[in-house]
Amino acid sequence: MLIAVLTGYVLALTCAVFYKRFPKALGYLSVVGVACISVYFFSLWGEVNESHPLLFTYDWVPSLRVELSFYLDSLSLFFALLITIFGALILLYSTAYMEGDRQANRFFAYMLTFMASMLGLVLSGNLVQLYIFWELTSISSFLLIAYENEEAEARKSALQALVVTAGGGLALLAGLILIGMAAGSYELAEILKLGVQDSPYLTAILILVLLGSFTKSAQFPFHFWLPNAMAAPTPVSAFLHSATMVKAGIFLLLRFQPVLSGVEGWSVTLMIVGSITMVFAALMSFTQFDIKKILAYITVSALGLMVAAIGIGTELALKAAFLYLLVHAFYKGALFLVAGNLDHEAGSKDIRKLGKLASKMPWTATAAIMASLSMAGLPPALGFIAKEKLYEATLHAPELAIFLTTAAFISSMLYVTIALIIAWGIFFSQKNEEAPKSPHAAPWAMWLPPVLMAGAGLAFGFINSDLNKGLLSPAIGNIIGKKSEISLSLWHGFTWVLGLSLITYLAGFVLYRFQNKANQALSFLNREYRIAPENLYFSGLALLHRLSVRVSHGLQNGYLRAYIFTIFSFLVLVSGSTYILQGLFPQEFHLEIPVMAERLYEFVPYVLILLGMYMIFKTRSRLSLLIATSMLGFGVASVFVFFSAPDVSMTQFLVETITLVFFMLILHRLPPKLISISGKKKYGQLALSLVFGLMMCLILLSIHEVPVASAMKEYYLSQSYPKAKGENVVNVILIDFRALDTMGEITVLAITAIGILALSSLNLKEHEK
Repeated sequence: MLIAVLTGYVLALTCAVFYKRFPKALGYLSVVGVACISVYFFSLWGEVNESHPLLFTYDWVPSLRVELSFYLDSLSLFFALLITIFGALILLYSTAYMEGDRQANRFFAYMLTFMASMLGLVLSGNLVQLYIFWELTSISSFLLIAYENEEAEARKSALQALVVTAGGGLALLAGLILIGMAAGSYELAEILKLGVQDSPYLTAILILVLLGSFTKSAQFPFHFWLPNAMAAPTPVSAFLHSATMVKAGIFLLLRFQPVLSGVEGWSVTLMIVGSITMVFAALMSFTQFDIKKILAYITVSALGLMVAAIGIGTELALKAAFLYLLVHAFYKGALFLVAGNLDHEAGSKDIRKLGKLASKMPWTATAAIMASLSMAGLPPALGFIAKEKLYEATLHAPELAIFLTTAAFISSMLYVTIALIIAWGIFFSQKNEEAPKSPHAAPWAMWLPPVLMAGAGLAFGFINSDLNKGLLSPAIGNIIGKKSEISLSLWHGFTWVLGLSLITYLAGFVLYRFQNKANQALSFLNREYRIAPENLYFSGLALLHRLSVRVSHGLQNGYLRAYIFTIFSFLVLVSGSTYILQGLFPQEFHLEIPVMAERLYEFVPYVLILLGMYMIFKTRSRLSLLIATSMLGFGVASVFVFFSAPDVSMTQFLVETITLVFFMLILHRLPPKLISISGKKKYGQLALSLVFGLMMCLILLSIHEVPVASAMKEYYLSQSYPKAKGENVVNVILIDFRALDTMGEITVLAITAIGILALSSLNLKEHEK
């Protein structure tokens, strides 16, 4: 299992390094490699079912007991086959589509990286591992969307996709951590067995998991990134944004359906958000003229339809959602590749400039017609069966049945209209505008994959027994927790569902006939609204930029005293709040005023300290300020002498002397004008100093109450003289026991001194010039 995942990354690295030298060979090698992975998963078809998953574990960091784990059940096997089969077909298509591209090596490397990451995601048996692969899909999709990195639109769209999906990924990470805490394990097998129903974090888990899923699967109001991602090359759109990446959110919902379906708000949220998404995106698709944008909005709508079906939660609805997931991959992958052929061979993606292409692009037309049959839900395509199941599921929904059925009807009607626009309008009707170049047939590698995808969607309408019993039914059994069967018959008799389908076809055809008037009526959807989700996204980015500029200018204002004030303010805030909230006040505090001086000369240090403090706040001279600070430091050093700490006193005297000398050397390099400090700032600095001093005093008193029973202390006291021949334990620790640490500190100081010397020399040369 690990080899299957790593193979994708190995192929990606190989293409990145060698593709330019052997483009054809490595292109076909990638196709064969991915196809072999698919064959491997086919070989496991009979070994898994709804009650018998396969677990694969590999040592990763044995010393820390960290393992890589993979969980293969019928659900993950279905997605693995979807990823690898479509991956192989789209890579085959890419060998011709990207031929001659100067950066094709990057394209294949990114595509294979994404494919391997998606495999890792659906096969992960550990929540942390799942999140890692989840983010790898976001990063690799960012690179693919920004493939044309010289285009501003591609860069903007890629960044938008990354921000939205990675933001949802952070929410998902928090949700996965809470799930692991609630279940007591981060292993998927344990979580599915134990559940999280008794956790106090259920509401938070629900919100966070849904945010991760909605952002990845482009649900309203996070839908806007997917149509903009059409700036990527067409094979990217076919693979990421119809068959795989956007399905990651659907996979997540299906995976956690057994765990979260009983949580309050799960079903209602999915039904409402999914219904809004499916209707809004279907309406938006009708107002577009770029075929990739049309297909992108239809993708968003179809994803909303699946989300709503998962939200219904009945066995019938889950079957319908799962079946439509497969149908959508077949017809949408094929239609995106058809769009790529139109752009590549006819020179346009604008449906107004494309017409009567069936005779000039026969195989592309064949793929488009078969895929359109599935999208419209017409018999005998598998899409017809899926649509019938969806209608049946919405009509029998436990709640919101009328709302869900209406949303499904509006969306399905628009799918019929869009199918007619693509299949009939582009390939048989007269075009309205002139195309930029004369169209011609695509090479075999560009028409065979869409024909196979679309043909599969049509063929499985007739031949579906093995698919149903071997893969679909066990996968659904994994979701609902019991063995289940799907009836995939094309004929169920004269029912209300069939009547609703016939009305859908008629309404879609009428809408196609009056599409110009309908377009005008829906033109308001394309207007710029300040409260539109995409505009709110850009407004949020602009607000974040302004806020960051203000914060940066406030914190990085060029004044050293402001930096010090900010650092100590933050330290006081964090330490003080922790001290108070944790109740760390000293329990036995007796204020005793010791006799600080018995002889007259012992008062001298205190006089120096008080005089230094007074001068600091009164003087405006840099030299006087330096002398006042030194007086304060020398006074403190003198106090240590009277309290039997001569070593500390000597260190303090040395530091104060060196500091005084350094600052005296620096003073003459500073501007002659002393920047005055306002009274408010001066009093603020005084208040901060007092609070910081009080806080340090309280912390030391609290520490003094904590008994210290350290074996290291006894060791140093007993071994200081025998081993290091030193009676001063502190010095022995610094020089002998922690010699390397001290050497490192000295090295840092030496490097700093060299840097200061270099800067001083540079400034001196500039001054001389």
